[in-house]
Amino acid sequence: MAGKPDPPTSLTQEVLPAQTQDTKPPSTRLGPAGHESVAAASAHPEPTRIIDLPPDEESVTADQPAPKQILGDFRLLEVLGSGSFATVYLAQQISLGRQVALKVATNQDSEARTLASLEHEHIVHVFSETIDEQRGLRLLCMSFVPGTDLERVMRALGRRGPTEWNGPAILDAIDAQCRHEAMFDLAALRDRDRLADMSFDEAVCWLGARLAEALAHAHSRGVLHRDIKPANILLNRYGRPLLSDFNLAQCAHRGLGREHFGGTIRYMAPEHLDAFSHTGEKEAVDARSDIYSLGVVLYELLTGRPFLTGLPPGGRMQLLQELAAYRREKAPSPREAREAVPEVVDRVIRRCLEPDPARRYQKAEELVRALDGCRELLQMERDFPPSLRLTGASERRPGLMITLLALIPHLLGSIVNITYNKLSVVENLSPAQEQAFGQVLLAYNILVYPLLVWVWCRGIVPVLQLRRRLSGTGTVDAEEVRRLRRKSLKLPALLIILSCLGWLPGGLLFPLGISLLSEPVRAKVFGHFLISFTVSGLIATTYSYFGTQFFVLRILYPRLWVDPQAPRQQARRELGSIEGRLRVFQFAAGLIPLSGAILMVSVGEVEQFTLGFRLLVVGLIGLGMAGFGAALLASSRLSRTLSVLVGASSRPNAGERPA
Repeated sequence: MAGKPDPPTSLTQEVLPAQTQDTKPPSTRLGPAGHESVAAASAHPEPTRIIDLPPDEESVTADQPAPKQILGDFRLLEVLGSGSFATVYLAQQISLGRQVALKVATNQDSEARTLASLEHEHIVHVFSETIDEQRGLRLLCMSFVPGTDLERVMRALGRRGPTEWNGPAILDAIDAQCRHEAMFDLAALRDRDRLADMSFDEAVCWLGARLAEALAHAHSRGVLHRDIKPANILLNRYGRPLLSDFNLAQCAHRGLGREHFGGTIRYMAPEHLDAFSHTGEKEAVDARSDIYSLGVVLYELLTGRPFLTGLPPGGRMQLLQELAAYRREKAPSPREAREAVPEVVDRVIRRCLEPDPARRYQKAEELVRALDGCRELLQMERDFPPSLRLTGASERRPGLMITLLALIPHLLGSIVNITYNKLSVVENLSPAQEQAFGQVLLAYNILVYPLLVWVWCRGIVPVLQLRRRLSGTGTVDAEEVRRLRRKSLKLPALLIILSCLGWLPGGLLFPLGISLLSEPVRAKVFGHFLISFTVSGLIATTYSYFGTQFFVLRILYPRLWVDPQAPRQQARRELGSIEGRLRVFQFAAGLIPLSGAILMVSVGEVEQFTLGFRLLVVGLIGLGMAGFGAALLASSRLSRTLSVLVGASSRPNAGERPA
């Protein structure tokens, strides 16, 4: 258990109804008839806890021992904390000469039997249990965890501005709260190093995933926690989270029976509240209810705001029913409370908080993968090459920027095409052929380009619409996201195909059309048309590829995830062929303009080498040199982006857990 110095008022302390706030102690146990019995005073205010006790069983109180006393094999050193059920002491185990956390409770508690079945690095370890028959006490000897709890960390963060929240801020809060030295632990030190390198949202995902791992282990042993809240989550000096306080846990092999059925109302799922108000079955409280409670904890940690800011006045049953009805209205969005919460994290938390258990994560293992996937995506964002103005503009206006990135290289190709046609083609046409050329040009532009633009829009618009929907709070099908994410990766290839279809056939269709509408063109003119449209088309195609590929890898692909499961593994499968294409187009960006210049000079006649023609050739040579340099820079940047996406960046992956 963690050392717990007295904290100030909780940032997330539950607000009690007006008529009871000043008269009830922080932690109150209510019997089935509403009879109140005050439990042991807490070391810090706890949210109201409501417990259903069987009619024939009453709350048992006992005088708790004081520090410096000896209980059996344990010398009590100091009080670490106390609550409704027990007091936790830092104690010296005399026989073994070690410090332990000793939880002293009434002899009704079954927590030891529950914890004994759980062996996990993120669950507090239990060593032994003994009974003090004379005092009627149960002594639970557990590992002592120097550190603090998540509730106190959240209070410390609340005293900082959200812009100062990050992994190091969490560690600073732990260090400031902890009064005890921790033994050196190399494995746990890696956890601290990971947290120190994380953004705040990454850290929340990492902590949540580790707690979900602990829940998955408990659920696999048939144990439900049923009271997950920040005060029951310990953080050791290294930042490692541990789930504690299994007083209210249910073991499947023991069933519900006469066990206490409790929880903390701010963190209860709707079906949990129903069970309290006797409008639902206790059996409805299952593993998905624990997932809901963990979702509430992560919501509060992400936003710095309490999930429940006040309780409406009224009787107990009315209160529980109203809260259950309110929580069934919708799953609250963390982004509405703190806009900086990433979209993908917001969706994962909202799925945890779904009112209908069937729409939540059905197993904690699924939540582990989703949170770790979110953390990977967030780390990708941090590891990407520094953003340029182009990146920011593409983020703000994705539709406009993808259009410009695809279109501008074609305008460049059109300049080359028009200039070459005017210098080498039109001057060699008869008046009738020149008139036919204008007719073919008009028909080609009216028929071919609108069709190609329509096909392009069919490819890009659904992807952009999905990106917009993912930034909202509506429901998005995960399979649809996967399908459109893979479709987005095909956009550069689609643009290449459409560019080739738009340009290359013109080298044949224009001379053939002129020949059909007027008189046959000479072979030399036919060749000029082929050179003009081929060189111009390949220039436009090559350069538009780089812009579109950048947009897909940097703007679209990292955003097109919902409920991410091992995104880097999927990225390796989905992005495997892009590196090779980058090399090909990098080479082509310099080769095509230079080859075009050489080809134009080789087929040209002396009388064609006018000043305009020479400027065109020099321009193509310069374009080839500049294009190769630009392509080299773009390809390098895209390769770095690709390396980040597949997890091959040179920067250490601070979020990865060792195998």
